[in-house]
Amino acid sequence: MTNLFLPILIVALSCGFVICTNVLPCTNVDAPVPEVQVQNCDDMPCVFYINSKTSMTMKFRAPRYLEHFAPNALASVMGVNVTYPLGQDDGCVGVTNTPCPLAENEYIEYTYGMLILPIFPEVSLTMEFSLIDKDLNNTAFECFKVDLQIKKA
Repeated sequence: MTNLFLPILIVALSCGFVICTNVLPCTNVDAPVPEVQVQNCDDMPCVFYINSKTSMTMKFRAPRYLEHFAPNALASVMGVNVTYPLGQDDGCVGVTNTPCPLAENEYIEYTYGMLILPIFPEVSLTMEFSLIDKDLNNTAFECFKVDLQIKKA
């Protein structure tokens, strides 16, 4: 009977007893998928409403000493990949639980918030969100993909 409850316990502990969002791994990053919480989204596709705010939080362990890193977003819409400007050049701004620089294997909580601008069209897309190491040729060290639907409120 104990073996039946072990997987449930592991999931509950890894998400800290909160709802994690089911996300996809990135193919170009050799790291486990971070624990991700997208505001008001448990499962894909996540629905974002035009002219509203949303946020996401990633929880992970720093793979190495990190001093200069930044978020990066790549939107894939109808087979076209477009880099989405996030307006944040310093990833330390989003770290909520510890000061930068980050030590190797340090537990990190990173949050990014954004406004879904009124100029956004109603569309379905896949967003690849990563954190890149600016000291290592902008190499991604954490990454996930999430399917999104942008809709009018």
